[in-house]
Amino acid sequence: MDYNSEIMSKETEIVDLVDASGQIQKRGVPRVEVEKYTDLHLQIVIAVIFDYAGRILAQKRALTKSTCPGDIDHVCGAVKSGETPEMATARESLEETGLKVKNLKIVEQGVNSYNRYRYLLVGVANGEPNSYDPAEVEWVKFISPEELKVKSQSGEFTFVGEFFEDMELALNNGKLKI
Repeated sequence: MDYNSEIMSKETEIVDLVDASGQIQKRGVPRVEVEKYTDLHLQIVIAVIFDYAGRILAQKRALTKSTCPGDIDHVCGAVKSGETPEMATARESLEETGLKVKNLKIVEQGVNSYNRYRYLLVGVANGEPNSYDPAEVEWVKFISPEELKVKSQSGEFTFVGEFFEDMELALNNGKLKI
């Protein structure tokens, strides 16, 4: 997907906007119109997904993405109108990795540094990523938290903002049954 295709996709995506406390204030807004509502926030999910070995699912964002191209990211995306954060996470995980995620738990929620209302979730997935949308991601794989930190320090990988903060929150507060 090129930049124009990404814009077309956002034109057809319908979302609900919330205030700073997470209460829906505007329903059924085309995603491309979100920026018109400066006092409201797009709801997004960021999911730190573990495998049964304790590794984290990491993906390299497609180089054609308008935001953070080529950076390492967690499963993430907008919450569509009428979806719960868990439903959005399950959909995004399937779209971006081909994996079904289980035991989803919201770890934290609130307005983040990107002025989005972010739901941080943790979950587990069985198996290896088996498909992904090349318009969204370059590659997807499970990597240990330690290896991710080493690759960041060496400069081999660049990461989206708050990647490690979200990872630490998930590790410390997720209390998953792996």
